[in-house]
Amino acid sequence: MIGHQSPRPLLLSPARVTFVCALICLWTAAAYGQDKRRTGWDYAGFPLVNFTTDRGVGYGAYLASFYHGDHGAGDHPYKASIGGQFYQTTGGYAFHKLLLDFPNIADTGVRLDVASGYETWDSAWYFGLGNRTPRLEPDETPERYYQFDLKSIWVVPNVRVPIGGDWSIFSGLVLRSADVGVYADTLLAADDPHGTEGGFLSQVQLGILIDTRDREPSTTKGLFSELSLRGAHGITGSDFALWGANATHRQWLPLLGDEKLVLAIRGGLDLHTGDVPFFHQHILGGSQWVELGGNLMLRGLPNGRHRGNVTAYTNAELRWLFSEFAAMGADFDLLMVPFFDLGRVWLWGEADDAFHLHGSAGVGFRLVYNEVFVVRLDVASAIEEYARSATQQAVDRRRAVLGIYAIVNHPF
Repeated sequence: MIGHQSPRPLLLSPARVTFVCALICLWTAAAYGQDKRRTGWDYAGFPLVNFTTDRGVGYGAYLASFYHGDHGAGDHPYKASIGGQFYQTTGGYAFHKLLLDFPNIADTGVRLDVASGYETWDSAWYFGLGNRTPRLEPDETPERYYQFDLKSIWVVPNVRVPIGGDWSIFSGLVLRSADVGVYADTLLAADDPHGTEGGFLSQVQLGILIDTRDREPSTTKGLFSELSLRGAHGITGSDFALWGANATHRQWLPLLGDEKLVLAIRGGLDLHTGDVPFFHQHILGGSQWVELGGNLMLRGLPNGRHRGNVTAYTNAELRWLFSEFAAMGADFDLLMVPFFDLGRVWLWGEADDAFHLHGSAGVGFRLVYNEVFVVRLDVASAIEEYARSATQQAVDRRRAVLGIYAIVNHPF
């Protein structure tokens, strides 16, 4: 979740990651990689470097290793992978994470993946609840008015069990502990939504999915669709009681016979209700982590820009493989990716226009190493909404804002 926003940069923002450095780093790693059979171990990584005036110099790295087995992983991308990120700034921000994935445990088809992380952020964003939440212009905003302090640690394990053909059932947990600091004279202090005291969220999820993708992570054809329910309660050890439902469809359509031009689409409908903590309200359900704002959905808008009980969204990406080459025993693909995001939230009791949608568009560059490691640079322009006063809900004006994201993996 590394990116950059203007006019006020997001804290999660190594915006100027140099892809030349990334390419050199990947080439170096490729010296330890395998041939096209992809057996044994494979390694990759890239540096995180940036500078913002409010956070100083940001630095870190993302490293990953993949185990393909002595005879290859067959139809799976690998037998096991582990990835880790270290990132912090001289201004005191830190975001570290560890990712594990086992696609085919003991050749049973059972898949286990675990995402875990630690984040400390003294200027996390809060712009209110609902779909119509115009903000003040940055130069007219009181200091910290849209900010709060957040320290969060989480573990998100998911297991998928095949039940026949391309169908599987999946179950997962969201275990998240959050420490929230509310600044005086801020919007969060005035709204006082669920979760301002912080607490522990222990959420259980169960669903069914169909997966016909030809390969991961750079899919060229197939679909990946799912339905799921989730809930949290005192009996699960949670400080918050809630329930939710999610339906997500993803599909990849090759537009040329050589599959070098692929239309990738994702659409989702999500609902949650109950004592949903505000710090988790923009994070949706399903087998893959999706949140509004930032680098996954409504790119260009700040992370958590819109929070509601119901969310509908869609992404479309045109992935053009314009170059592929081999170097130092490894394969590389270069993709140019124009994209478009569109979404809306509904809050119980909120009156807003039915077609008041939020959108963004942009172009991305993807570097794929050995078909398993994707370095992504997305540049997005989103439409931000502004009001003349902090208490005004009417949108006074709209203006394009810029988001730049350097991160690992496609958004879907």
